[in-house]
Amino acid sequence: MAKFRVKYFGSNDVPVDLIKPILDEIDAELVIAQPKTDAEVAEAGRDADAIIMHGSVPFTREIIAQLKRCKVVCRTGVGVDRMDLEAAAEFGVIVCNAAGGNSIEVAEQTIGLLIAVSRKLVRMNQYVRDGKWRRHTAELHAYRGPVSRITGRTLGIVALGHVGRQVAPRAQGLKLNVQAVDPYLDPKIAHSLNVKLVSLDELIRTSDFISAHAPLTSQTRKMFGKAQFAAMKPTAYLINCARGGLVDTDALYDALLAGQIAGAALDVTDPEPLPADHKILTLPNVIVTCHTAGNSNESYVDCQTHAAREVAGVLSGKPPTTEVKDPWLLAEAQDEGFGGV
Repeated sequence: MAKFRVKYFGSNDVPVDLIKPILDEIDAELVIAQPKTDAEVAEAGRDADAIIMHGSVPFTREIIAQLKRCKVVCRTGVGVDRMDLEAAAEFGVIVCNAAGGNSIEVAEQTIGLLIAVSRKLVRMNQYVRDGKWRRHTAELHAYRGPVSRITGRTLGIVALGHVGRQVAPRAQGLKLNVQAVDPYLDPKIAHSLNVKLVSLDELIRTSDFISAHAPLTSQTRKMFGKAQFAAMKPTAYLINCARGGLVDTDALYDALLAGQIAGAALDVTDPEPLPADHKILTLPNVIVTCHTAGNSNESYVDCQTHAAREVAGVLSGKPPTTEVKDPWLLAEAQDEGFGGV
């Protein structure tokens, strides 16, 4: 009989070949479960010494109270907006994530979306697929809309965490001026990145591109709404590769329709998944990429193996390396139910 039992919760084909060898080193049995309700999460976790969570599986106070053996839970992603961190701390359950495991991928997609939405690449691709090829014509220019040079413009990064710190140098490589807002950041970090720290109001007012990388909390939920869109430049673009709830989707739709801002590129949405008939998908100046920014062959391996190593380490008596214990997150109310992978 194995010394430990580790449960894997998630909606994907479990990468047993990546995880099992790591758990074998501490004589831990890997048990796969795919709970679909809160009750099923609690039931599946009752006999677990540790849990690996792939996707946004709920981890509420009610669930945590029933996990008498569980010492550590590690997400294969970054967001913890469906996890009651305060309750976990009270019950002595360590919560970890895969912070940094896919930050390069998210940063790369952020830059890709910035170029794609501002250069109208998706729209022009569709123009060609529709059988058109009319360069330097009034028809093409009317279809595409205005396009401006990226070099020399200003990118505002909301939160200089793992992803924001990867975005900044890539944006600077495009000769963008980079500024940021992050109330929890040591200013020395921004200085080392040659990034100017400003207030959120100034960032919204002066940026040509705004890229959101903040966690979803009660303070950041719908931080981009009617007032913020009204304050943005009419030529500015919003990029969101963090959490859909940071943006008021109805307000964004109204702003895009009214021409208050030039466009938006969304890897994440609210609601999520976004219904195929959602009104925002009728707009020509929006790109949506269905929460895939963090995905790559490399990040998948990194995030899955990190989660396995993290739970194996804690079960062996070692301190966690990516424990989520920020004081400003502990008392946050979590989202309810299951989210996207």
